[in-house]
Parts: sequence; structure tokens; C-alpha cells
Amino acid sequence: MPHTLAAAATATGLSQTTILKAIEDGTIAAIKDEHGEWQVEPAELRQLHPPIAEHDVGGEVAPPLAALDVDALGAQIEALLRQAAQRLRQQADARRARESGHASQLLPADEQM
Repeated sequence: MPHTLAAAATATGLSQTTILKAIEDGTIAAIKDEHGEWQVEPAELRQLHPPIAEHDVGGEVAPPLAALDVDALGAQIEALLRQAAQRLRQQADARRARESGHASQLLPADEQM
């Protein structure tokens, strides 16, 4: 699906002016729609600049998604979910213990047993 200039700028991290200049220079191909707005295919944008999603934090080009070890990422996600579930159980147990402690403090001594 083609991008408008604004969407193309968001996808690449470049300004709309830079993308328009590339269109006008013939660096990338684009067409105007029935409303007179430029429409740029994602493949054309890749010639100009890799998408933002393909850059890492340092600005270096990251490996393509297909090159990532999906199984390893899945295992990491599962481990994180298990850790989060364990923390939630611990928090719930601690809260129940506090609430039962408060409840026993409110009961008269002969009703606590």
C-alpha cells in the first residue's frame, strides 16, 4: 500500500521535504492520487532510506527481521512472563497475609482462634 508524504516521512524518519526532493530529482518514483497528493510505494522508500523499524538504538542498520532468532525471542518472552506471574503471585500472597493480619487484629481475642 502506498504512503503519503507524511506517512513516508514517519516510516523513514526523513522529512517530507527530503522525500519530495527525492521524488522531484527522480531518485524515487511516486504518483499523484486523485486528490493531488503524492503516493510512494514502500519499496521506493527503501531505496532512499531503510525504514525506522530497521534501525537500532545507535542509529546503525539492524539485521532484517527474518534474520532474528525467533525461537530465542519466544523463549525470552516466556521466561519474562513466568517471572511476572511469579511476582504477581508473591504480591497477592503478601497482600492476603497483610489483610488477614489486619482482620485478626480487629477481632476480639476470643474470636481470633
